[in-house]
Amino acid sequence: MISLQLFAGCLQQLAPYMFLCLYPFRKRLRYSRPKIFLSAASLLLASSLLFSLAGTFLASVIPGGPFLRQAVNWLFILILLPCFFLYLYTVKDLWQKKLFVFSFTATAALLMTSIYNYFDAKNLQSYSWLPYGGTFYLYYLVAELVTLPPCWFLLKYFYLPIEDGLDARESGYLSALSLFLFALLIPGLSLTAPEHLRSNPALIYLFCSLLVITFVVYILFFKLYGLIREKMQSQQEAMQLQHQSELSAEQYRRIQEQIENSRRMRHDLIHHLLAIQSLLADGETGRAAEYLEQYLKNTRKYEILRFCGNPVVNMLVSHYDAQAKEEEIDFSVRINIPDGLPVQDTDLSVLLGNLLDNAVRAAGHVTEADRFVRLHMICSGKMLAITVDNGFDGHVKRDGERYMSTKEGHQGMGLKSIADISEKYHGGVEFTHEGAEFHASVMVGLE
Repeated sequence: MISLQLFAGCLQQLAPYMFLCLYPFRKRLRYSRPKIFLSAASLLLASSLLFSLAGTFLASVIPGGPFLRQAVNWLFILILLPCFFLYLYTVKDLWQKKLFVFSFTATAALLMTSIYNYFDAKNLQSYSWLPYGGTFYLYYLVAELVTLPPCWFLLKYFYLPIEDGLDARESGYLSALSLFLFALLIPGLSLTAPEHLRSNPALIYLFCSLLVITFVVYILFFKLYGLIREKMQSQQEAMQLQHQSELSAEQYRRIQEQIENSRRMRHDLIHHLLAIQSLLADGETGRAAEYLEQYLKNTRKYEILRFCGNPVVNMLVSHYDAQAKEEEIDFSVRINIPDGLPVQDTDLSVLLGNLLDNAVRAAGHVTEADRFVRLHMICSGKMLAITVDNGFDGHVKRDGERYMSTKEGHQGMGLKSIADISEKYHGGVEFTHEGAEFHASVMVGLE
């Protein structure tokens, strides 16, 4: 009878606890949902069975009383350890985030236990001071209805909206706070003798008030963090727009310069032809040939080369090819794309412009042997692949896995623009470096 009592009570207490732990990470589980469900059910049954057997043994060697109840409570906490380690393995995310959700949910479970203990204190002696006896299932159901919805509401509407933006350090601070509160509350909510709670109603009021305050603190923290992140995102977007505007302005200036040079060359063409005619008329064919060769050499500096049939890509590649030549950078290009792409011209311009701008700038600050830029563009199926390799000085600045700009006053907005546009078209980016060579790979969906 005692074993069945402990088994059923442990099962009812663990089930909602496990649901709350897995809910925020339901899309980041290591296995499929059916397999997770079977694993969780097996773990629940095994843990409840182990708890019931160990609890029955304790009841046979320890006289009924407050000490027995505390021993069984400690046993329940020990039973949670394998559940905790399996939980850490099952969820694919930062361990700091998993630790926060686990300790937060454990605090909610303590509140459930305290509410049940308070209302059921007068019946303890009738079932030998063991938990889950008598009217446990009714009282604990009431406790679940009181505590689970607010906890779920807080996780869904306050924690999850900011969870993606929390890095390891921020999640670590949050989990430390949650663990501290759990450790602070466990002596009062789990190990305090229930008869003391019954004889001192102010204690249960104090505990509940403390937990309400704790939830309010969490809500305020999440809202404050959300507002700070929105402000930072706005600042980053403003910097990104400024960077794109500067890049577009520079590209526009160079294109206008090429157009003006072409117009001037067409205007001066008649004068050059007259000069060549005059030299030929005077029989100075050698000087005429030299004049013509020098004219053709000057013309080639301003011509827009044809790298592909796509006008936006061709314009940008021609622009940076000319810039690379000015800085004596070996600029090699291999492009195999259709004339038209289902990508907005503005996005394509920002994407390719940032890639080539970063590459040419970086290659222009190294020795002659490392002054190179290699651009490859190819369409394969419904994806556009772009790779840019360039020499650089070997110095990188990173924030975790993210590369940051090494230019003074820049925060890596160009790299972020590339990632944002790639994500917009359901693609991906990868930035790596090896020695004095930097690699950028971008995939863009063409559906």
